[in-house]
Amino acid sequence: PNRPSQASLEDDNSHASACNRVELAASELFSLPGLATAYHTSVLVNGEEFFFSDSGIFNDRVLTSHQGQPSERVELGWSTKTGAQLLRALAPHFRPGSYDLVRKNCNSFSDCALYYLLRARLESRFSALERMGQRASLEMLQRFTKGMYVPNQEAADYRTEDVIESLDRLGDADPEIPGADSGSGFAAGMRAALCAGARVTVVGLKSAEHLNGQGAQIVRFNAVNGRWEAMVNASGEVKAFRAENLRPAGELIFEPGDKAKIHGLKTQTGQALNGIECEILGYLHDVSRYEVRIGNDTKALKGENLQTCPD
Repeated sequence: PNRPSQASLEDDNSHASACNRVELAASELFSLPGLATAYHTSVLVNGEEFFFSDSGIFNDRVLTSHQGQPSERVELGWSTKTGAQLLRALAPHFRPGSYDLVRKNCNSFSDCALYYLLRARLESRFSALERMGQRASLEMLQRFTKGMYVPNQEAADYRTEDVIESLDRLGDADPEIPGADSGSGFAAGMRAALCAGARVTVVGLKSAEHLNGQGAQIVRFNAVNGRWEAMVNASGEVKAFRAENLRPAGELIFEPGDKAKIHGLKTQTGQALNGIECEILGYLHDVSRYEVRIGNDTKALKGENLQTCPD
């Protein structure tokens, strides 16, 4: 009998290892008749959604960024890459605070995510409107958005093709984030702190300090500005917040630079950290943990495992 060639065996093995289902979710935002339609898109890996916002990459399993009901949901193929690998590969390129409605938005992320997972690109119709915006003057953009659009200098040098080239160099290697380890919070499949209906506390606002400390409830993710809309309990007003200004209700609140003491860790490795003082670096909403610095290492710890340090 004829034996299969080595090439065909390798091809079969490749298909066999591609066991992660990849889908695209899209929602229409608005249309300019005769010109283009604005879309919000996100990518799903095995049913878990990944999307880019003003506060970086978020992931969940309830299609939060589409209010649970995208206008389109299409299966695109199967990947050898997992959601956790996707998060690690793209996190350095889609940092918190780098979102720009025209130059670096959810569709920029989806384009890169599909390339990493499937070596495919986002269908051009989904990003047609922002390509028009990139050719328009700032004056025209501000007129069209009624003054809402302000260019983000953090996105001034962003080019999707630069990210694509970086992914080509990465190839099939497992992506790593410098200085990160298994406790760093860059993992898929963990509960996100922000989702529709979640109760939160407002923190760290500079221009509306009177809202700090007030309770609110998440209404939805606004895909136009990449922010979270929440109803403030005291007034009933719906305000748009960056993720950095929201914490899960009832959780001890720390700010970057605060000192805290670790306690209550149960694992053998964790118990060695109990009683040690750490520095708060920030809050990781994608995994509902604080990122802390312990010496030269960083860890992601639950708020319940941190105590305030006495002055």
